[in-house]
Amino acid sequence: MATLVSQASSLEGAGHWLQALHCLRNHIRSGHVVDAEIWHRVGRLHQRLSNVSQANRAYITALLLDPHRPRTCNNLAILELGRLNADDAERWLMQGLACQPLQLDEDELLQATACDLRLFQLQPDLALHHVEHQLGRRESVIALANRAVCLHKLARLPEAVIAQERAIRLHLAQHAPSLVDRAFVDLVGQPCADLTSSMQLQTQLLNLALYKLTLDAQDSVGLRLSLAGTSNDEDFWKDQRRCQTRWDGSFCDQLILWDDQGFGDTLQNLGWIAEAANRVGSLRIWLRPALLPLVKECLFVPANCKLEILHPQASPWGEGAAQIGFFFLPIVLRQWLPQTEPRSPYLKLPTPTKPQEVQDESMGRRIGMVWSAGHHKAPQPERSARVRDVPKEAFFELAQVWRQQHRATLVSLQLEGHEDQPVQSLIQSGVLEQPLRSPDWLRTAEVLASLDLLVSVDTSVAHLAGALGIPTVLLVSAPADWRWGQAGNQTFLYDAVTIVRCATPGDWSQALQQADKEVTNWFSKETRSS
Repeated sequence: MATLVSQASSLEGAGHWLQALHCLRNHIRSGHVVDAEIWHRVGRLHQRLSNVSQANRAYITALLLDPHRPRTCNNLAILELGRLNADDAERWLMQGLACQPLQLDEDELLQATACDLRLFQLQPDLALHHVEHQLGRRESVIALANRAVCLHKLARLPEAVIAQERAIRLHLAQHAPSLVDRAFVDLVGQPCADLTSSMQLQTQLLNLALYKLTLDAQDSVGLRLSLAGTSNDEDFWKDQRRCQTRWDGSFCDQLILWDDQGFGDTLQNLGWIAEAANRVGSLRIWLRPALLPLVKECLFVPANCKLEILHPQASPWGEGAAQIGFFFLPIVLRQWLPQTEPRSPYLKLPTPTKPQEVQDESMGRRIGMVWSAGHHKAPQPERSARVRDVPKEAFFELAQVWRQQHRATLVSLQLEGHEDQPVQSLIQSGVLEQPLRSPDWLRTAEVLASLDLLVSVDTSVAHLAGALGIPTVLLVSAPADWRWGQAGNQTFLYDAVTIVRCATPGDWSQALQQADKEVTNWFSKETRSS
């Protein structure tokens, strides 16, 4: 039976997690003594296979057999964080840290998880404390990479770049010493020792791109490094067609442009379709079903382009044509030019389908509101969204002032969050309209077209408004997403967008003061010109 355990270890090391799990199950069914380590391995395999409930049960069984298991507590904390249960993650983390004395590897795992938890709780200063504890004992790739994340969240951008570069060099020294002296841009798409280390290298390069571009949105090295985002998953390395078909911006007979990331990324980059169409014989545009009606109605599509549905299991690299995701389109086209004049609207306003949204003087002024970046199912995008959320109470206190001063109707462009206070009370009292009930982008465009002004945090709705030419006051956190830059109130992406900024991470007071001034200026200007 020991042979089954050994086979499971070999299979797990090779990435064959399901087969490894079968071996351990057979070992358990054999009736032999099963210790806590076996149950821990069962839990780890279930965790890797995304079987959360089964993993949780196996880990709990391991702790019943042996409560002094810091690695098991760590993995339970990661499981709970993955379910966005910060309090339960904290409990398991504390139990693991209490298992003294801790071996160096055990302490490193727990400190890394503590860093992730503090970042999720929007406490980057405390997260950095855990990282510095780690680095005080041993310099590792994960500690250096986590240090870069924390420094980025604290707006210490040059330091974040340095920490990330050190993480990459250490990763190469450990896994591919022959690549240590290569320029970082030459490592994009470059294999490392094995599948896992190759994916990790590309993710590290992508993170470096993020930090460099946040520091300088026109950093040419950062833009080239961002293409590591096309090669940091398993498909790139397991299917050679994905690498072979990745488009570099040169002329080709056929190109598939596919909807690869968030709605905001795609809406932003629809404006470069015409340039892509100029460089190919035919262009197939694969979009999620929610976007197709909007694009058909509002975007001029060149004659050599065809709109198609992007199916969930679609593989554009399997079609025998060049392909690139929307996110990377302006980068491979070399059209990302922040110093140029702001782009004019590239989506036309939709024809209203509801008569009451045909704007006239009887409607009065209408101010659109987006105060939250929405909710996500995974910790990293969820914490990214929470950083962009403006404090609701302060936001709606200001919105009520705008309503009274400018005799305006307040209109929510959110899909969720209406059950929270003070939002629910404002809806029930008729102060706030809630016209959107489903993720229909054409319907969202119709509502935007009925507005005088949109005030929004950094979300896909703000990108849609900019593409339509709807006057928008955009509230951004500090540091802002790299595409908005870190200074100034204009963006080359949209000429109708005015940016207001947080002065320091987590402090929205200055951004709200600037927003108030911009809204007042907008309606004052409108009154003078009417």
